[in-house]
Amino acid sequence: MLGRTTLSFFILLASVCPAFAQTTRVVRLTTTDDVGIIGTYYPSTRDNAPAVLLLHGLNRDRSDWNEFALLLQKNGIAALAIDFRGHGESTRKLTTAGPVELKLQDFTQHDLQKMLLDVEAAVDWLQEQSEIDKKRIAIIGASLGANIAVRYAALNPDVAAVALLSPGLNYRGIRADDAIGQIPKMPVAIFVSHEDAYAFESSKRLTEIRRESGVTNTNKELMVCTGSLHGAALLQGVKNFPQTLLDWCRGVLFGEKTTTPAPPIETPATAPTTPK
Repeated sequence: MLGRTTLSFFILLASVCPAFAQTTRVVRLTTTDDVGIIGTYYPSTRDNAPAVLLLHGLNRDRSDWNEFALLLQKNGIAALAIDFRGHGESTRKLTTAGPVELKLQDFTQHDLQKMLLDVEAAVDWLQEQSEIDKKRIAIIGASLGANIAVRYAALNPDVAAVALLSPGLNYRGIRADDAIGQIPKMPVAIFVSHEDAYAFESSKRLTEIRRESGVTNTNKELMVCTGSLHGAALLQGVKNFPQTLLDWCRGVLFGEKTTTPAPPIETPATAPTTPK
């Protein structure tokens, strides 16, 4: 049995450190087309905190981001990781006939494009949180989630920054090449493995498109890792990559300078080719 003094200590600790009792919580969002989106929120203990929205790849779910989201949280950055429609727990849509199940295997290209509505619901939710600085919300996407992030950022200049892990010129009809040149002059970072052939060639081309759109220093936006890991797998398999991505977040959201060495970088010496 806890003594009165011990019990008083825990009550006081919980009151001054809200994250002590609960470091994460599940959130339920509804898109404008009535799809239920499930996410995990990792609140920051800071007031007026920046936030990062984390978007997984095709056939993945929000659990890909668990460790990195906790790393963000420990460094004063709130995080929200969502399951896209048809993935994880986001499998219900409300209709006039009642709820229906969303099955990814039945998705058309049009259904995948509607994932932009999932991002919209998530950003709107973050902006409604009193502890979040609405002007400092960044998006990190992996694989298909990277392409969705590009398309959302091109339409929403309020996004503070975008990081893309293994983007493609075109994944399942979700294109990045026609959108990345339209992104305002916000910070963009692209991370890709050298031996992840399609993503690597796509990343070089996306960087070139950024340069053609008038953005300077695009070589600093492309960071190439050794190996062939794809998407969020970079966080588990590339040494120092979580710290490197965290440092990028600190830089764009807090204005801090990077102190951790980045993964191996290769600057293309010749113009990249466009994959078929």
